[in-house]
Amino acid sequence: MSGCKRNSGERSNSYSESKFTNWSQYNPFDLEISSLPNCLKPEASIEIESTLISIYVRDLHPGFIHPVRIEDVRELLNKVPPNFLDHLCEIYLLGGTSKQLKASKKHFRYGCYESGKIYLYAFPRWMMMEQWGNRPKPTTIKEYERMGAKWTQRDSGWWLEFDRSSLRRFYLYDVFLHELGHHVDRRRWKRDTESAERYAEWFAQEYAQMITQSWNESEVSSGSQR
Repeated sequence: MSGCKRNSGERSNSYSESKFTNWSQYNPFDLEISSLPNCLKPEASIEIESTLISIYVRDLHPGFIHPVRIEDVRELLNKVPPNFLDHLCEIYLLGGTSKQLKASKKHFRYGCYESGKIYLYAFPRWMMMEQWGNRPKPTTIKEYERMGAKWTQRDSGWWLEFDRSSLRRFYLYDVFLHELGHHVDRRRWKRDTESAERYAEWFAQEYAQMITQSWNESEVSSGSQR
């Protein structure tokens, strides 16, 4: 396995100064993927119409947490149009490594896509509350608040805090949908990196809004019938 290269769509978002990071050098994040054993057995299989998707869950390094569970992935997959999943074969919930734990916020990777496979990296415990220094851009603040994360201003600067719920939403509606956007983008081989990332970013925002709005309307409807 060659790791996540040109068509990977690794997810950086506002955590990084640049979203267009497909040309990154070989690093501990690529290494975790390239080191996956060939004999892995899936923890679960999800069948949606004619598509069968295997889900693999790696053991966690002590310094990390799994942001999402198999049940979370299954629920989200059932909310997107089935044709988006054509030829999506495997989803990996990775476990993290000691070398990844040393990566800075700027260079940390959250997910990537590679030829019918979506990889979600484990999340470092130390990043559940992290210092940003100066006040972030208003768009950045809203981006994380939309997922339920909290901003706090202190003498030492601005801090971003996730709890398990907001981290789960961030990985599902931002990271995972971004990588799914790369899968849906049939023209990704003909796009330059910047254009491919813009498409995946648009896809994640568009369908996150549609899915969450649908769920909210369903909850309101069920509440009114009680």
